Amino acid sequence: MSCPSTDPSTSAGRPVAVVTGAAGSIGSRLVERFGEAGYDVVGLDLAGAVEAVGDAAARARMLACDITDVASVRQATDAVLARHGRIDVLVNNAGISAIGAFTDHDVAVHRRVMEVDYLAVVACTQAMLPALREAHGRVVLIGSVTGFAPVLGRPAYVAAKHAATGLFEALRPELAPDVGVTVVHPTFVTGGMGEAADRAAGTARATTGAEITPDDVARAVVAGVTRGRDRVLVGRTARLAWVISRHAPGLYVRMMKRRLR
Repeated sequence: MSCPSTDPSTSAGRPVAVVTGAAGSIGSRLVERFGEAGYDVVGLDLAGAVEAVGDAAARARMLACDITDVASVRQATDAVLARHGRIDVLVNNAGISAIGAFTDHDVAVHRRVMEVDYLAVVACTQAMLPALREAHGRVVLIGSVTGFAPVLGRPAYVAAKHAATGLFEALRPELAPDVGVTVVHPTFVTGGMGEAADRAAGTARATTGAEITPDDVARAVVAGVTRGRDRVLVGRTARLAWVISRHAPGLYVRMMKRRLR
């Protein structure tokens, strides 16, 4: 399938990338790497997170936005278009997890994870889709290994990432050829991420394989967008999980349970 070009060298003027969760560890690296690649970058994050950014130049490239609030998303979209006149790339990066067993978290926790990791993705993508279509741009989901395979110790997060991944797989043929769709599946990232609830006593964040850095993810995202990739697997563990979970799902589950327990 042919893909819209989002290579700055072939676009009229400087292309514009919007990154959600831009004050976080991966988000801040995405803002920097897209800037280095020739994009004007606008980062979206909660007002408190934006205010806490220590670097004045980085803070100037950010807008306060609660991506779980549709009105806030629409206001931010209007602000980006008023400032830059276009949106070429949307990176749905913001996310939270919930570490623990299924019975450790009530419905409210599951709802909160779904609001940030799935429904906010819907809100941002719908709001910016007309501009992306006009630019023949690309929409990106920062997914996870949990978006295509079961992973112990974070069922709410697995559910939300499966939902978001399924959405983007459905959008790819629907939006083609006007808008390209890239799903990025990193393995475990150093430092982890924000969580929707306190962990139960004695519950730790389990990982398997070598962790990757936020900058590893950012570099892979920019490369995937530039090359028009449909899917990007970041890290050896992600690549192994992709192959094994598809060709030997029983073996994958046994290996995952042994390593994460």
